Amino acid sequence: MAEKLSRQQIYDRIRATSKESYILEEMQRLGFWESSDTPSLPEVLIKRELVANQELSNLLAQDRKYQNQEAMLKEMRKARMKLAKDKRALTKQKNKQKKDDKAANWTNIQQQQIIYLGNGVSGGLNQTESDVETLQKFNLPVFNQIVDFASAIGADLSTLRYLLYQRKVSRINHYHTFEIPKKTGGKRLISAPKSKLKALQLWVLENILNRIEINDHVHGFIKERSIISNAQPHLEKDIVINVDLKDFFPSISYKRVKGLFHKLGYSEQLATVFGLICTYAETEHVEMDGVSYYVQKGDRVLPQGSPASPEISNLIAFKLDKKITGLASKFNFVYTRYADDLSFSTSKDNEKNIAGLLFFLKKIIESEGFTMHPAKTHIMRKGNLQKVTGIVVNEKLNVQRDQLRKFRALLHNIESHGWNGQKWGNAKNLINAVEGYINFVKMVNKSKAAAFKVQLENIVAKHGYPAIEKELVEVKIETIVAEIVTEVKLETPIKPSNDAKQYDWWNIL
Repeated sequence: MAEKLSRQQIYDRIRATSKESYILEEMQRLGFWESSDTPSLPEVLIKRELVANQELSNLLAQDRKYQNQEAMLKEMRKARMKLAKDKRALTKQKNKQKKDDKAANWTNIQQQQIIYLGNGVSGGLNQTESDVETLQKFNLPVFNQIVDFASAIGADLSTLRYLLYQRKVSRINHYHTFEIPKKTGGKRLISAPKSKLKALQLWVLENILNRIEINDHVHGFIKERSIISNAQPHLEKDIVINVDLKDFFPSISYKRVKGLFHKLGYSEQLATVFGLICTYAETEHVEMDGVSYYVQKGDRVLPQGSPASPEISNLIAFKLDKKITGLASKFNFVYTRYADDLSFSTSKDNEKNIAGLLFFLKKIIESEGFTMHPAKTHIMRKGNLQKVTGIVVNEKLNVQRDQLRKFRALLHNIESHGWNGQKWGNAKNLINAVEGYINFVKMVNKSKAAAFKVQLENIVAKHGYPAIEKELVEVKIETIVAEIVTEVKLETPIKPSNDAKQYDWWNIL
Protein backbone atom coordinates (compact mmCIF):
# COMPACT_ATOMS: atom_id res chain seq x y z
CA MET A 1 0.00 0.00 0.00
CA ALA A 2 1.39 3.35 -1.04
CA GLU A 3 2.29 5.78 1.68
CA LYS A 4 -0.27 8.52 2.13
CA LEU A 5 1.05 11.98 1.28
CA SER A 6 0.64 14.87 3.63
CA ARG A 7 -1.09 18.08 2.61
CA GLN A 8 2.24 19.92 2.31
CA GLN A 9 3.72 17.19 0.14
CA ILE A 10 0.68 17.39 -2.15
CA TYR A 11 1.08 21.18 -2.46
CA ASP A 12 4.78 20.73 -3.27
CA ARG A 13 4.07 18.22 -6.07
CA ILE A 14 1.41 20.46 -7.58
CA ARG A 15 3.80 23.43 -7.58
CA ALA A 16 6.52 21.28 -9.15
CA THR A 17 4.26 20.14 -12.03
CA SER A 18 0.62 21.30 -12.37
CA LYS A 19 -2.73 20.49 -10.88
CA GLU A 20 -3.91 18.52 -13.94
CA SER A 21 -0.66 16.54 -14.10
CA TYR A 22 -0.90 15.67 -10.43
CA ILE A 23 -4.54 14.58 -10.77
CA LEU A 24 -3.67 12.46 -13.81
CA GLU A 25 -0.80 10.75 -11.96
CA GLU A 26 -2.98 10.08 -8.94
CA MET A 27 -5.84 8.71 -11.07
CA GLN A 28 -3.38 6.43 -12.84
CA ARG A 29 -1.88 5.38 -9.53
CA LEU A 30 -5.30 4.63 -8.04
CA GLY A 31 -6.50 2.82 -11.18
CA PHE A 32 -9.11 5.30 -12.29
CA TRP A 33 -7.16 5.98 -15.46
CA GLU A 34 -5.81 3.13 -17.41
CA SER A 35 -2.36 3.62 -18.85
CA SER A 36 -1.30 2.07 -22.14
CA ASP A 37 1.61 2.21 -24.54
CA THR A 38 -0.26 4.74 -26.62
CA PRO A 39 -1.36 7.62 -24.40
CA SER A 40 -4.77 9.14 -24.94
CA LEU A 41 -5.25 12.64 -26.22
CA PRO A 42 -6.13 14.22 -22.86
CA GLU A 43 -3.11 12.59 -21.29
CA VAL A 44 -0.85 13.95 -24.06
CA LEU A 45 -2.34 17.40 -23.69
CA ILE A 46 -1.83 17.41 -19.95
CA LYS A 47 1.83 16.39 -20.35
CA ARG A 48 2.42 18.99 -23.06
CA GLU A 49 0.78 21.62 -20.90
CA LEU A 50 3.12 20.57 -18.09
CA VAL A 51 6.19 20.99 -20.29
CA ALA A 52 4.89 24.27 -21.66
CA ASN A 53 4.25 25.61 -18.16
CA GLN A 54 7.75 24.64 -17.04
CA GLU A 55 9.30 26.36 -20.07
CA LEU A 56 7.12 29.39 -19.42
CA SER A 57 8.24 29.48 -15.77
CA ASN A 58 11.87 29.31 -16.85
CA LEU A 59 11.35 32.12 -19.36
CA LEU A 60 9.57 34.25 -16.77
CA ALA A 61 12.37 33.59 -14.30
CA GLN A 62 14.99 34.61 -16.88
CA ASP A 63 12.96 37.69 -17.75
CA ARG A 64 12.80 38.69 -14.09
CA LYS A 65 16.50 38.05 -13.81
CA TYR A 66 17.34 40.34 -16.73
CA GLN A 67 14.85 42.94 -15.55
CA ASN A 68 16.48 43.01 -12.11
CA GLN A 69 20.10 42.82 -13.42
CA GLU A 70 20.88 46.41 -12.33
CA ALA A 71 19.57 45.73 -8.85
CA MET A 72 21.49 42.47 -8.79
CA LEU A 73 24.73 44.24 -9.80
CA LYS A 74 24.09 46.88 -7.15
CA GLU A 75 23.69 44.18 -4.54
CA MET A 76 26.83 42.46 -5.77
CA ARG A 77 28.78 45.71 -5.59
CA LYS A 78 27.41 46.43 -2.15
CA ALA A 79 28.41 42.97 -0.94
CA ARG A 80 31.83 43.32 -2.51
CA MET A 81 32.36 46.76 -0.91
CA LYS A 82 31.33 45.43 2.47
CA LEU A 83 33.76 42.58 2.08
CA ALA A 84 36.55 44.98 1.07
CA LYS A 85 35.71 47.34 3.95
CA ASP A 86 35.79 44.50 6.44
CA LYS A 87 39.09 43.34 4.98
CA ARG A 88 40.58 46.86 5.21
CA ALA A 89 39.47 47.19 8.81
CA LEU A 90 41.04 43.84 9.62
CA THR A 91 44.25 44.82 7.81
CA LYS A 92 44.30 48.18 9.63
CA GLN A 93 43.86 46.44 12.94
CA LYS A 94 46.65 43.99 12.12
CA ASN A 95 48.97 46.82 11.01
CA LYS A 96 48.22 48.79 14.17
CA GLN A 97 48.97 45.76 16.29
CA LYS A 98 52.17 45.16 14.32
CA LYS A 99 53.14 48.84 14.77
CA ASP A 100 52.40 48.71 18.49
CA ASP A 101 54.41 45.50 18.84
CA LYS A 102 57.28 47.04 16.88
CA ALA A 103 57.20 50.20 19.03
CA ALA A 104 57.13 48.13 22.22
CA ASN A 105 60.00 46.00 20.93
CA TRP A 106 61.98 49.12 19.95
CA THR A 107 61.37 50.66 23.38
CA ASN A 108 62.63 47.49 24.98
CA ILE A 109 65.71 47.48 22.70
CA GLN A 110 66.35 51.16 23.48
CA GLN A 111 66.27 50.35 27.18
CA GLN A 112 68.66 47.42 26.77
CA GLN A 113 70.96 48.27 23.86
CA ILE A 114 72.57 51.07 21.87
CA ILE A 115 72.39 50.17 18.20
CA TYR A 116 72.98 53.54 16.50
CA LEU A 117 74.99 56.63 17.43
CA GLY A 118 75.27 58.40 14.08
CA ASN A 119 76.99 58.01 10.72
CA GLY A 120 80.52 56.67 10.69
CA VAL A 121 80.58 55.42 14.29
CA SER A 122 77.82 52.81 14.51
CA GLY A 123 79.37 49.93 12.56
CA GLY A 124 80.45 47.83 15.55
CA LEU A 125 77.59 48.54 17.96
CA ASN A 126 76.02 45.14 17.30
CA GLN A 127 79.19 43.33 18.46
CA THR A 128 78.80 43.06 22.22
CA GLU A 129 81.21 40.30 23.24
CA SER A 130 84.27 41.42 25.22
CA ASP A 131 87.54 39.58 25.76
CA VAL A 132 87.07 38.86 29.46
CA GLU A 133 90.47 37.19 29.81
CA THR A 134 92.31 40.29 28.54
CA LEU A 135 90.21 42.58 30.74
CA GLN A 136 90.99 40.50 33.81
CA LYS A 137 94.68 40.51 32.89
CA PHE A 138 94.66 44.32 33.05
CA ASN A 139 92.39 44.28 36.12
CA LEU A 140 89.72 46.25 34.23
CA PRO A 141 85.97 46.25 34.95
CA VAL A 142 83.96 43.73 32.92
CA PHE A 143 80.54 44.63 31.50
CA ASN A 144 78.42 41.89 29.95
CA GLN A 145 75.99 44.40 28.48
CA ILE A 146 75.89 48.13 27.80
CA VAL A 147 73.25 48.55 30.52
CA ASP A 148 75.78 47.22 33.03
CA PHE A 149 78.16 50.05 32.09
CA ALA A 150 75.33 52.61 32.27
CA SER A 151 74.45 51.32 35.73
CA ALA A 152 78.09 51.54 36.84
CA ILE A 153 78.30 55.22 35.92
CA GLY A 154 74.86 56.01 37.35
CA ALA A 155 73.21 56.89 34.05
CA ASP A 156 70.73 55.40 31.59
CA LEU A 157 71.12 54.66 27.90
CA SER A 158 69.12 57.71 26.83
CA THR A 159 71.64 59.93 28.63
CA LEU A 160 74.52 58.16 26.86
CA ARG A 161 72.84 58.67 23.49
CA TYR A 162 72.29 62.36 24.26
CA LEU A 163 75.95 62.89 25.17
CA LEU A 164 77.55 60.70 22.50
CA TYR A 165 75.38 60.96 19.37
CA GLN A 166 77.52 61.93 16.37
CA ARG A 167 75.98 64.71 14.23
CA LYS A 168 77.44 66.81 11.45
CA VAL A 169 75.13 69.67 12.46
CA SER A 170 73.72 70.00 15.95
CA ARG A 171 72.06 72.53 18.22
CA ILE A 172 73.96 71.06 21.18
CA ASN A 173 77.65 71.31 22.01
CA HIS A 174 78.97 69.36 24.99
CA TYR A 175 82.25 71.33 25.09
CA HIS A 176 83.35 74.84 25.98
CA THR A 177 85.90 75.91 23.36
CA PHE A 178 88.29 78.82 23.64
CA GLU A 179 91.86 79.73 22.70
CA ILE A 180 94.82 80.47 24.94
CA PRO A 181 98.16 81.92 23.83
CA LYS A 182 101.16 79.63 23.49
CA LYS A 183 104.47 80.57 25.09
CA THR A 184 106.16 80.33 21.70
CA GLY A 185 103.48 82.36 19.92
CA GLY A 186 100.22 81.47 18.26
CA LYS A 187 97.15 80.13 20.01
CA ARG A 188 96.14 76.77 21.39
CA LEU A 189 92.52 75.59 21.05
CA ILE A 190 91.13 74.26 24.33
CA SER A 191 88.01 72.07 24.25
CA ALA A 192 86.85 71.61 27.83
CA PRO A 193 83.95 69.18 28.39
CA LYS A 194 80.85 70.34 30.21
CA SER A 195 80.07 68.76 33.56
CA LYS A 196 78.02 65.73 32.42
CA LEU A 197 80.49 64.61 29.77
CA LYS A 198 83.43 65.48 32.01
CA ALA A 199 82.02 63.13 34.67
CA LEU A 200 82.07 60.28 32.12
CA GLN A 201 85.64 61.09 31.09
CA LEU A 202 86.74 61.13 34.72
CA TRP A 203 85.07 57.75 35.26
CA VAL A 204 86.93 56.28 32.27
CA LEU A 205 90.18 57.83 33.52
CA GLU A 206 89.88 56.53 37.09
CA ASN A 207 88.39 53.10 36.41
CA ILE A 208 90.14 52.09 33.17
CA LEU A 209 93.03 54.27 32.03
CA ASN A 210 94.76 54.74 35.38
CA ARG A 211 94.91 50.96 35.85
CA ILE A 212 97.25 50.50 32.89
CA GLU A 213 100.94 50.79 33.74
CA ILE A 214 103.04 53.27 31.76
CA ASN A 215 106.68 52.60 30.91
CA ASP A 216 109.47 54.27 32.86
CA HIS A 217 110.46 56.59 30.00
CA VAL A 218 107.18 58.56 30.16
CA HIS A 219 106.80 61.33 32.76
CA GLY A 220 103.87 63.45 31.63
CA PHE A 221 100.56 63.33 33.55
CA ILE A 222 101.60 60.38 35.72
CA LYS A 223 101.34 60.25 39.49
CA GLU A 224 104.67 60.80 41.26
CA ARG A 225 106.30 61.87 37.98
CA SER A 226 106.77 65.43 36.72
CA ILE A 227 108.93 67.71 34.65
CA ILE A 228 111.55 67.22 37.39
CA SER A 229 111.65 63.43 36.98
CA ASN A 230 111.65 63.96 33.21
CA ALA A 231 114.68 66.27 33.38
CA GLN A 232 116.67 64.28 35.98
CA PRO A 233 118.06 61.58 33.58
CA HIS A 234 119.59 64.31 31.38
CA LEU A 235 121.46 66.10 34.16
CA GLU A 236 125.14 66.96 33.47
CA LYS A 237 125.19 65.43 29.99
CA ASP A 238 127.45 66.71 27.20
CA ILE A 239 124.70 66.77 24.60
CA VAL A 240 120.94 67.25 25.11
CA ILE A 241 118.44 67.07 22.24
CA ASN A 242 114.81 68.16 22.43
CA VAL A 243 112.27 67.12 19.79
CA ASP A 244 108.64 68.25 19.67
CA LEU A 245 105.65 66.37 18.23
CA LYS A 246 103.42 68.66 16.20
CA ASP A 247 99.70 68.74 17.14
CA PHE A 248 100.13 65.81 19.50
CA PHE A 249 96.54 65.44 20.78
CA PRO A 250 94.81 66.31 17.46
CA SER A 251 96.99 63.64 15.77
CA ILE A 252 95.18 60.97 17.79
CA SER A 253 91.95 60.16 15.95
CA TYR A 254 88.72 58.62 17.17
CA LYS A 255 89.60 55.34 15.42
CA ARG A 256 92.87 55.09 17.34
CA VAL A 257 91.15 55.80 20.65
CA LYS A 258 88.44 53.24 19.91
CA GLY A 259 91.14 50.75 18.88
CA LEU A 260 92.93 51.30 22.21
CA PHE A 261 89.87 50.29 24.23
CA HIS A 262 89.25 47.34 21.92
CA LYS A 263 92.83 46.12 22.43
CA LEU A 264 92.33 46.35 26.18
CA GLY A 265 89.61 43.71 25.77
CA TYR A 266 86.38 45.65 25.41
CA SER A 267 83.78 44.75 22.78
CA GLU A 268 83.35 46.83 19.63
CA GLN A 269 80.22 48.31 21.20
CA LEU A 270 81.90 49.42 24.43
CA ALA A 271 85.05 50.52 22.60
CA THR A 272 82.85 52.73 20.40
CA VAL A 273 81.15 54.23 23.45
CA PHE A 274 84.48 54.89 25.20
CA GLY A 275 85.93 56.33 21.99
CA LEU A 276 83.01 58.77 21.66
CA ILE A 277 83.24 59.73 25.33
CA CYS A 278 86.93 60.66 24.96
CA THR A 279 87.03 62.37 21.54
CA TYR A 280 85.67 65.57 20.06
CA ALA A 281 85.15 67.08 16.61
CA GLU A 282 85.92 70.77 16.27
CA THR A 283 82.79 72.75 15.38
CA GLU A 284 81.94 76.17 14.00
CA HIS A 285 79.21 78.19 15.67
CA VAL A 286 76.61 79.39 13.16
CA GLU A 287 73.40 81.34 13.77
CA MET A 288 70.43 81.10 11.41
CA ASP A 289 67.04 82.72 12.02
CA GLY A 290 68.00 83.33 15.62
CA VAL A 291 68.88 79.67 16.23
CA SER A 292 72.42 78.53 17.10
CA TYR A 293 73.93 75.58 15.27
CA TYR A 294 77.27 73.82 15.68
CA VAL A 295 78.66 72.61 12.35
CA GLN A 296 81.34 69.91 12.51
CA LYS A 297 84.56 71.06 10.79
CA GLY A 298 86.66 67.91 10.92
CA ASP A 299 87.02 64.38 12.24
CA ARG A 300 86.81 63.41 15.89
CA VAL A 301 90.17 63.63 17.68
CA LEU A 302 91.55 63.71 21.19
CA PRO A 303 90.60 67.11 22.69
CA GLN A 304 92.96 69.36 24.61
CA GLY A 305 90.99 70.05 27.77
CA SER A 306 89.63 66.59 28.55
CA PRO A 307 90.91 64.98 31.79
CA ALA A 308 91.22 61.64 29.96
CA SER A 309 93.26 62.90 27.00
CA PRO A 310 96.74 62.87 28.61
CA GLU A 311 96.48 59.28 29.80
CA ILE A 312 95.04 58.14 26.46
CA SER A 313 97.89 59.85 24.61
CA ASN A 314 100.41 58.00 26.79
CA LEU A 315 98.78 54.65 26.06
CA ILE A 316 98.42 55.38 22.33
CA ALA A 317 102.13 56.28 22.22
CA PHE A 318 103.16 52.96 23.82
CA LYS A 319 104.55 51.54 20.57
CA LEU A 320 106.16 54.89 19.76
CA ASP A 321 107.98 54.90 23.11
CA LYS A 322 109.00 51.28 22.73
CA LYS A 323 110.50 51.86 19.28
CA ILE A 324 112.24 55.08 20.31
CA THR A 325 113.63 53.42 23.43
CA GLY A 326 115.18 50.72 21.24
CA LEU A 327 116.54 53.33 18.83
CA ALA A 328 118.02 55.42 21.65
CA SER A 329 119.62 52.37 23.22
CA LYS A 330 121.15 51.37 19.89
CA PHE A 331 122.73 54.84 19.45
CA ASN A 332 123.70 55.16 23.15
CA PHE A 333 121.24 57.93 24.08
CA VAL A 334 119.05 58.34 27.19
CA TYR A 335 115.39 58.90 26.27
CA THR A 336 112.43 60.42 28.16
CA ARG A 337 109.10 61.85 27.03
CA TYR A 338 106.82 64.40 28.65
CA ALA A 339 103.62 64.64 26.59
CA ASP A 340 104.76 65.88 23.15
CA ASP A 341 108.33 66.75 24.28
CA LEU A 342 110.92 64.08 23.47
CA SER A 343 114.32 64.48 25.13
CA PHE A 344 117.62 62.69 24.44
CA SER A 345 121.04 63.04 26.02
CA THR A 346 124.45 61.46 25.56
CA SER A 347 128.17 61.94 26.05
CA LYS A 348 130.45 64.00 23.84
CA ASP A 349 132.12 61.02 22.19
CA ASN A 350 128.74 59.90 20.86
CA GLU A 351 128.14 63.05 18.79
CA LYS A 352 128.66 61.08 15.59
CA ASN A 353 125.32 59.30 16.16
CA ILE A 354 123.17 62.45 16.33
CA ALA A 355 122.38 62.48 12.61
CA GLY A 356 121.48 58.78 12.61
CA LEU A 357 119.28 59.20 15.67
CA LEU A 358 117.32 62.10 14.17
CA PHE A 359 116.98 60.39 10.78
CA PHE A 360 115.48 57.18 12.13
CA LEU A 361 113.54 59.06 14.83
CA LYS A 362 111.61 60.97 12.15
CA LYS A 363 110.79 57.70 10.39
CA ILE A 364 109.53 56.09 13.62
CA ILE A 365 107.43 59.12 14.54
CA GLU A 366 105.76 59.19 11.11
CA SER A 367 105.19 55.41 11.10
CA GLU A 368 103.24 55.81 14.35
CA GLY A 369 100.96 58.48 12.93
CA PHE A 370 102.63 61.54 14.44
CA THR A 371 104.59 64.46 12.98
CA MET A 372 108.00 65.76 14.04
CA HIS A 373 107.85 69.55 14.42
CA PRO A 374 110.48 70.88 12.00
CA ALA A 375 111.12 74.13 13.90
CA LYS A 376 111.35 72.67 17.40
CA THR A 377 114.34 70.34 17.28
CA HIS A 378 117.14 71.73 19.47
CA ILE A 379 120.64 70.33 19.99
CA MET A 380 122.23 71.80 23.15
CA ARG A 381 125.87 71.14 24.00
CA LYS A 382 127.69 71.54 27.29
CA GLY A 383 128.85 75.10 27.88
CA ASN A 384 125.57 76.47 26.53
CA LEU A 385 122.17 76.54 28.20
CA GLN A 386 120.64 73.05 28.31
CA LYS A 387 116.93 72.75 29.16
CA VAL A 388 114.53 69.81 29.35
CA THR A 389 110.83 70.70 29.72
CA GLY A 390 111.82 74.13 31.00
CA ILE A 391 114.29 72.85 33.61
CA VAL A 392 117.98 73.73 33.33
CA VAL A 393 120.07 70.52 33.43
CA ASN A 394 123.64 71.79 32.93
CA GLU A 395 125.06 71.17 36.45
CA LYS A 396 122.00 70.85 38.67
CA LEU A 397 118.25 71.07 38.17
CA ASN A 398 117.45 74.74 38.17
CA VAL A 399 115.27 77.47 36.73
CA GLN A 400 116.66 79.55 33.89
CA ARG A 401 118.56 82.52 35.38
CA ASP A 402 117.47 85.22 32.95
CA GLN A 403 113.85 84.17 33.51
CA LEU A 404 114.34 84.50 37.26
CA ARG A 405 115.85 87.97 36.77
CA LYS A 406 112.91 89.02 34.59
CA PHE A 407 110.43 87.68 37.15
CA ARG A 408 112.16 89.51 40.03
CA ALA A 409 112.04 92.67 37.92
CA LEU A 410 108.33 92.12 37.26
CA LEU A 411 107.54 91.75 40.97
CA HIS A 412 109.64 94.84 41.76
CA ASN A 413 107.80 96.90 39.12
CA ILE A 414 104.40 95.70 40.34
CA GLU A 415 105.33 96.49 43.93
CA SER A 416 106.52 99.97 42.95
CA HIS A 417 103.90 100.98 40.37
CA GLY A 418 100.98 98.57 40.69
CA TRP A 419 99.51 96.02 38.30
CA ASN A 420 98.60 98.35 35.42
CA GLY A 421 100.72 97.93 32.30
CA GLN A 422 102.62 94.91 33.64
CA LYS A 423 102.96 91.72 31.55
CA TRP A 424 104.37 88.23 31.95
CA GLY A 425 104.75 86.54 28.59
CA ASN A 426 101.48 86.21 26.68
CA ALA A 427 99.37 85.64 29.80
CA LYS A 428 96.09 87.54 29.93
CA ASN A 429 95.37 86.73 33.57
CA LEU A 430 98.47 88.23 35.20
CA ILE A 431 97.81 87.11 38.77
CA ASN A 432 97.33 83.49 37.68
CA ALA A 433 100.47 83.65 35.54
CA VAL A 434 102.52 85.00 38.46
CA GLU A 435 101.20 82.35 40.84
CA GLY A 436 101.81 79.68 38.22
CA TYR A 437 105.44 80.69 37.76
CA ILE A 438 105.98 80.68 41.51
CA ASN A 439 104.60 77.13 41.66
CA PHE A 440 106.92 76.17 38.81
CA VAL A 441 109.93 77.55 40.70
CA LYS A 442 108.75 75.70 43.82
CA MET A 443 109.19 72.37 42.02
CA VAL A 444 112.88 73.13 41.53
CA ASN A 445 113.84 75.51 44.31
CA LYS A 446 111.47 75.75 47.29
CA SER A 447 113.38 78.54 49.07
CA LYS A 448 113.25 80.88 46.06
CA ALA A 449 109.57 80.11 45.57
CA ALA A 450 108.84 80.88 49.24
CA ALA A 451 110.53 84.29 48.90
CA PHE A 452 108.52 85.05 45.75
CA LYS A 453 105.29 84.05 47.49
CA VAL A 454 105.96 86.44 50.42
CA GLN A 455 106.70 89.23 47.94
CA LEU A 456 103.44 88.50 46.08
CA GLU A 457 101.47 88.63 49.36
CA ASN A 458 102.98 92.03 50.09
CA ILE A 459 102.00 93.24 46.61
CA VAL A 460 98.41 92.09 47.06
CA ALA A 461 98.26 93.74 50.47
CA LYS A 462 99.51 97.00 48.95
CA HIS A 463 97.76 97.06 45.54
CA GLY A 464 95.05 94.42 45.78
CA TYR A 465 94.34 92.06 42.91
CA PRO A 466 94.77 93.17 39.29
CA ALA A 467 91.76 93.90 37.11
CA ILE A 468 90.97 91.09 34.73
CA GLU A 469 91.18 91.98 31.07
CA LYS A 470 87.80 92.52 29.45
CA GLU A 471 88.34 89.81 26.84
CA LEU A 472 89.19 87.26 29.54
CA VAL A 473 86.16 88.22 31.62
CA GLU A 474 83.92 87.79 28.57
CA VAL A 475 85.36 84.33 27.91
CA LYS A 476 84.81 83.29 31.50
CA ILE A 477 81.30 84.75 31.72
CA GLU A 478 80.35 83.12 28.42
CA THR A 479 81.72 79.80 29.61
CA ILE A 480 79.99 79.68 32.98
CA VAL A 481 76.70 81.17 31.78
CA ALA A 482 76.55 78.69 28.88
CA GLU A 483 76.92 75.81 31.30
CA ILE A 484 74.36 77.25 33.72
CA VAL A 485 71.79 77.84 30.99
CA THR A 486 72.41 74.44 29.39
CA GLU A 487 72.38 72.24 32.47
CA VAL A 488 70.48 74.18 35.14
CA LYS A 489 67.97 75.79 32.75
CA LEU A 490 67.92 79.14 34.62
CA GLU A 491 65.88 81.89 32.97
CA THR A 492 68.15 84.67 34.27
CA PRO A 493 71.92 84.15 33.89
CA ILE A 494 73.99 84.69 37.04
CA LYS A 495 76.64 87.40 36.75
CA PRO A 496 79.90 86.56 38.53
CA SER A 497 81.50 88.97 40.97
CA ASN A 498 84.10 91.49 39.84
CA ASP A 499 86.45 90.29 42.57
CA ALA A 500 89.49 88.79 40.79
CA LYS A 501 89.80 86.10 43.47
CA GLN A 502 86.53 84.60 42.23
CA TYR A 503 88.31 83.56 39.02
CA ASP A 504 91.21 81.68 40.56
CA TRP A 505 89.70 78.31 39.63
CA TRP A 506 90.10 79.20 35.97
CA ASN A 507 93.84 78.63 36.29
CA ILE A 508 93.87 76.81 32.96
CA LEU A 509 93.76 80.28 31.40
